[in-house]
Amino acid sequence: MMNIISHNTIPLPLVRGSIWGTSIEKVTWEDFDEMRHHSILALPAQLLASVEMPKELHDQWKTEILKQISYNVTCRYAESVLPISVPYVVLKGTSAAQYYPNPELRTLGDIDILTKPEDTEAACESLLLNGYRESTSLSDIQEGRHRTFTKNGILVEVHYSFAIMNDPEKAKMFDSLIFEQIGNSHVLPDLMNGLILIEHINQHLESGLGLRHVIDWMLFADKCLTDETAWTQFMELATRVGLETLATATTRMCEMYLGMPAHPWRKHSDESLCSQLMRHVLTSGNFGRKKTTEEKKSFYRFIKIRHPNTALKELQQKGKEEWKNVKIPGLRAFAWLWKGTQFIKDIPFMAKHYCSIKRHKKMLEELGVVIKDLDQKQ
Repeated sequence: MMNIISHNTIPLPLVRGSIWGTSIEKVTWEDFDEMRHHSILALPAQLLASVEMPKELHDQWKTEILKQISYNVTCRYAESVLPISVPYVVLKGTSAAQYYPNPELRTLGDIDILTKPEDTEAACESLLLNGYRESTSLSDIQEGRHRTFTKNGILVEVHYSFAIMNDPEKAKMFDSLIFEQIGNSHVLPDLMNGLILIEHINQHLESGLGLRHVIDWMLFADKCLTDETAWTQFMELATRVGLETLATATTRMCEMYLGMPAHPWRKHSDESLCSQLMRHVLTSGNFGRKKTTEEKKSFYRFIKIRHPNTALKELQQKGKEEWKNVKIPGLRAFAWLWKGTQFIKDIPFMAKHYCSIKRHKKMLEELGVVIKDLDQKQ
């Protein structure tokens, strides 16, 4: 049976109190752990002095908040002095923090920027010439969306593409809409920022969607989509790129569980779908931190083998990468068979999580963000 998500499921009351000022009597170590899993430990900073909790918990929470704020300051400074002369915009991070009641309490991670494709090489060269070291992973290269650089503990991702969607034409349209807004300012217009935030949620529905992603969207929508005209304008954009159902469901979920003020002119979503989405958020954590390696592996394996052609391509590709005998003449064509024998051991894991995987897949379909087949990624 699925666990029921109620209005008072930890850490939802603390999130509401941190953002909207609703009453909180006490917090526990479970609240701390949940907020940590979702990368929002600093969010309740202004509540800690007035809420009942064990002294050890108060002291540790205060230490973690100060560490995060210190990192945020360092990250903001690094962002402000990026040695890049070509036009670019900042994605997520500080662009999302501007909508928070206290922007300094929004947990920052990497610095994500987007350049026009023709400017990407110049931006990367500028970073390398100014002491940054490239750390682009093999998976990043294969995905073909960004390059990664590090300096003094700060990671910068230079994107030349952002959208990840089932429909390549809609993904291309999404990126074109953003590229059109890249100019002298490093900050996107609000509606474009909102489009980035809801697409960011879309991207993490597979790997693990956390409350930080959801709160980013909620605070943007509460501050920028304040009347029917603004809502309609945004939904027209979202519809063009296939994200209207996800935007509607996420907004209704925030009204149901996170205290976001409701408005009659917002199109309502099926509340059972919203409940499923919140359940997924609370059981995933930021980047899937709450999911075991076994659960993640089972989900991806199930998705990749649901069609025979997809399964064969997956097995052949992995076999070519991992089989030491693949270079022997005549054996390369049978890499799929070798990998298939390795793959059998995953079947018990998939069987164990079959029901939850099927529910998750169905939820994605209802949200209009069905996972891409493997052959679309290669």
